[in-house]
Amino acid sequence: MKMIPSKPLAPHRGSALMLMVWALVLMSVTVMGLVQYLNYSVAEASLAAADFRALHLAESGLAVGLHPNSRRGDKVLKQKIGTDSGFDVVINYEGARIPINFITDDRLREAVYELFVRWGLNSDEASIASDSLADWVDRDDEVRSNGAETAFYESQGVYEIPRQQGFINVDEMLLVRGMGIVDRLKPDWREFFSVYGNGTIDLRTAFKETLIAVAGASETDVANYISRRDGADGIPGTEDDQRISDGEAYRLLGLTGDRAKAMQSILTSDDDLRRITSTGYVGDKRAQIIVIARRGDDRSLTYLARIEE
Repeated sequence: MKMIPSKPLAPHRGSALMLMVWALVLMSVTVMGLVQYLNYSVAEASLAAADFRALHLAESGLAVGLHPNSRRGDKVLKQKIGTDSGFDVVINYEGARIPINFITDDRLREAVYELFVRWGLNSDEASIASDSLADWVDRDDEVRSNGAETAFYESQGVYEIPRQQGFINVDEMLLVRGMGIVDRLKPDWREFFSVYGNGTIDLRTAFKETLIAVAGASETDVANYISRRDGADGIPGTEDDQRISDGEAYRLLGLTGDRAKAMQSILTSDDDLRRITSTGYVGDKRAQIIVIARRGDDRSLTYLARIEE
């Protein structure tokens, strides 16, 4: 039998096969990319949902904390919802922080000076920063011995400051002469100051360093006072906190005689300006809302600030 030789594939048929293979590869890549995109989208949607739920829980906690019957340490302020979510509310007083807009009071200015020294500033640096803060707040253009008024800032090429009025927010303090050193040595310095305070320091919630600086008390006396004030767990704002009268607080802090009299109008337990911090959480997600509000005698609330973090 005569064999008929086979003919090679036509060039156009080979090209068609290659195009088909290329199309299949391209389709596979496209499908894989789509699947990956969908996975990312689902993950992002889940994260967004967790963020939203954490914020919603923080809002719920805030409503509980703002209720007129809520008190520091109440169990209702900490609630777990489900296996990995809930809210945690802390009620403090704004008087825990130094009311920086009252720094023209010599007692507070001296306290700020002492605080800066404790944070590592030398005496000249602490004096420049504290005097300049007072010069920023006061209503005149007279320079304190180590302070700074308009002429100083203009010499640095900065105009229209200070405005001779209180600080609008704590971050504005960074504009003041000498505060750059404070910021470098104590990055969390903002936690110790408030622009909303009424000129007093609240004995119920004041920080250890603040009490030492303001009262001029020894570190041992302040530590003993705070240990008793915050109860066995050592955590402020919990159920085992102890109610201590101002007189007893003064005794524990070692304040007597003229020093005690000088402190009576600045160290009190009468602060009505609350700082309510509500943290909502879902798994590792956190949302925090801080509200600063004043409770009136009629139990009404006046809101001064709301901060979301």
